[in-house]
Amino acid sequence: MKVGMLIKILLGFRNLKLGNFMTIESKREHYKDLMQRMNNAHNNKYYLEASWFAYTVLEDRLLSALRQSGGATYANFKPIKMLGKKMQEIRLRKANDQLLAVYFNDALMDKIHAWKEKRNDLTHAMADGTKTMTEIDRAAYLLSMDGKKLVKDTSNAARLLKKNREKVTA
Repeated sequence: MKVGMLIKILLGFRNLKLGNFMTIESKREHYKDLMQRMNNAHNNKYYLEASWFAYTVLEDRLLSALRQSGGATYANFKPIKMLGKKMQEIRLRKANDQLLAVYFNDALMDKIHAWKEKRNDLTHAMADGTKTMTEIDRAAYLLSMDGKKLVKDTSNAARLLKKNREKVTA
């Protein structure tokens, strides 16, 4: 195969579409933008916004894990849309996927679940007024701090899963 042809093929993969919307390159840029926005929001004390971005990145990384373990859809080809549903599907697939079980282990999945519940509880407390604004501010700060750490851990797990999946299938 000529080098020119190989370069064209590789460049084609760089622009391969994911889902209906993004190329691999634009997906990478989108992820970087989400991470930067999460960090900027946290650094500027917009903790609820930082938590929103953390939630989005967590969903993105869980989708990556699902794509690496059979696809981001259920067996009937319907997309898996909610964070909790993505987590359930990963937990189910772990029984038959050793790499998935290693990187998205129970400890990590439990942390994601606990963080998601804290976020939901805070949202409901804000809506129904069961917490003071001082309590909400403190909870938002903690949620943001925990979210940043969880995003890092989940992103590492997704990266390692993909890297080692490529080694196993190569």
